[in-house]
Amino acid sequence: MSVTKAALVAALSSKIPSDIVTNTLDEYEHIKQQFFLRKFQPSELNGARFGECVLRLLEHADTGSYTPFGTPLKSEQIVKRVENNTQLPDTLRFFIPRLTRVILDVRNRRDVAHVGGVVNPNYSDALFVVQASDWILTELVRLFHASSINEAQRIVDNINEVRIPIVAEVDGFVRVQNTHLDAREKALVVLYYKQPTNVKDSQLAAWIKYKNLSRFKTAILEKLDAEALIHYETGLCSLLPKGVNYVEKNIALDLLV
Repeated sequence: MSVTKAALVAALSSKIPSDIVTNTLDEYEHIKQQFFLRKFQPSELNGARFGECVLRLLEHADTGSYTPFGTPLKSEQIVKRVENNTQLPDTLRFFIPRLTRVILDVRNRRDVAHVGGVVNPNYSDALFVVQASDWILTELVRLFHASSINEAQRIVDNINEVRIPIVAEVDGFVRVQNTHLDAREKALVVLYYKQPTNVKDSQLAAWIKYKNLSRFKTAILEKLDAEALIHYETGLCSLLPKGVNYVEKNIALDLLV
């Protein structure tokens, strides 16, 4: 997530219950992470979970209370009731509820949850979910921010910057597009991208364009293994949970265009 979660929590939590804010941002972050990994079906499913969080937020804005997490939502009832509340701004009455309903329908009615169809729509569906979630989050910051106008504007602008994943794959060759990362960071990013698949050390070196394979093994891979960021054995590399956490906390997974 290009905007820090702390900034978003600070912008929203004074007017929205903290568990709604936290769950909404967690699901938004998952959407972004899964889309980066090109796991388009999970991205869409996370979109639906994001949508359910947004419906609870709308429910709270409408009535002052909301369906507890873990309890099934009455989605259509929430949407209709919100639309009829003329005290709410039009964004909350019409645009966000209807867009959220489409996000939920992507899960329920498209290929993401079912087998079938000749043309796979998952990429375009996932792209829609990502962009729709960006728009919804932008509107929530605009309407509910508790920070200064300048800070809220900075957050909104940052959410809507055009960004691309730092990894691209061309005919099976994985490229890290952030050229400022060092070899250690590039190796971690590629393994993050390929998880849970193991990657051969020679292939990993070729992908990050590290020419001295012997040095790559000793100076990079063996040290990452010693730090328990990766598991490196019999020439195969895989990212450990500690490595996943390191990448997600320390390396931006997208680039500003």
